Amino acid sequence: MEENIKKIALALDVPTVQEAKKILDEINQNIIIKIGYSLFIKNGKDLINYTKDRGFELFLDLKLHDIPNTVFNGVKSACELGVDYLTVHTLGGKEMLQKAVEAKGDSNLKLLGVTILTSHSENYLEFLGSKYSISQLVLKLADTAINTGIDGIVCSSYEVEMLKKEVNKNFIAVVPGIRLSKDLKDDQKRVASPEEAVKKGADILVIGRPILRAENKNKKIEEIMKQIEGLN
Repeated sequence: MEENIKKIALALDVPTVQEAKKILDEINQNIIIKIGYSLFIKNGKDLINYTKDRGFELFLDLKLHDIPNTVFNGVKSACELGVDYLTVHTLGGKEMLQKAVEAKGDSNLKLLGVTILTSHSENYLEFLGSKYSISQLVLKLADTAINTGIDGIVCSSYEVEMLKKEVNKNFIAVVPGIRLSKDLKDDQKRVASPEEAVKKGADILVIGRPILRAENKNKKIEEIMKQIEGLN
């Protein structure tokens, strides 16, 4: 990313729109707000406008995965809403990714390709019947996406260092599964601390529970930013 600035994306994974708005009102830090489809389905446009009106960058995490023309229309709609980041699923294939890139055109929207979810382990590959390991499949998906024009990749901290070395173009590395204690994995299998993820090449850290559960969310964000300041 520009000037090697690392960013935090707060995963606004709360059950109600009212609670989401209360958190947005509380935070005064320069962070990205990530909204998933649960909140988006409940009150999408209003919550997006509420987030943008408060000066936050908006990360809409819908993991679009459909026939190419349907994804094209979805990306177009995201552009019209003023979304800053939007996820598409790289398993949708090269033609779908090409249509997503075509749809964003010269807008400021950054498309992020999801590879293999951090909740998955090697057992998932057995389920798919894949001949690849997780790291091999992530590399194949990421390399295809970036060379198709996707701006960034969402992957675990386990793969980000490898991708930064192996993919032949610069890209935004978005790493979820960030935990402040390795003992707190919740439903994630592949996790890392903020320092570990940034040292491996993460540009955007997706953090939810550690901030959402904090009594003082602004202080917690400041603590994390101090931990990763100046790291490469």
